[in-house]
Amino acid sequence: MENKRINHLKVLEKMMADSGNFGEMSIFTAKELNTPMDILRAEIPGFGSDLSSVLGEFVFLPIEEKNILYFSSIITLLGSVPKEAAADIADAVARLNYYLPCGCFSLGNNDENLVFRFMMPISEDKGDSEIEKDMFLAVNTAIGTADRFEGYLKLVIKDEITTKEMLEMFTSENK
Repeated sequence: MENKRINHLKVLEKMMADSGNFGEMSIFTAKELNTPMDILRAEIPGFGSDLSSVLGEFVFLPIEEKNILYFSSIITLLGSVPKEAAADIADAVARLNYYLPCGCFSLGNNDENLVFRFMMPISEDKGDSEIEKDMFLAVNTAIGTADRFEGYLKLVIKDEITTKEMLEMFTSENK
């Protein structure tokens, strides 16, 4: 099972490289990281409202369920949330998540970082190429969704708008 998962990550890495939309990429094994899962890390350049590079991490969650792989995409949008903005951004994240079609924004340990997470269950009954297509779809869905909405949260973090103003902007744009 583990070899199959790392092989899927290797194919995904090639698909991402072939797309030309990613910077540096590396696969880290569970053994190297002393974690229960292998991780594909990729630079995502030209991301979001400030066109910066962000880190994407793509993993199979270590959940054992018959014939189901849980593929997760985590996009780190901000590595350090200012302490004074933590309460406001937590409120903004909770309210924005209500409107998202999939995935969610969240604050990491001790409200230090802001991430977008998207998890897709994938049937192992599919062939390898179909599994890998689903993985690539999940990666692009996560990046596209995070890219579309992160600007609202960054305005709240910078104290340029309130959560209420963010919701008014978001809902008026999406009517």
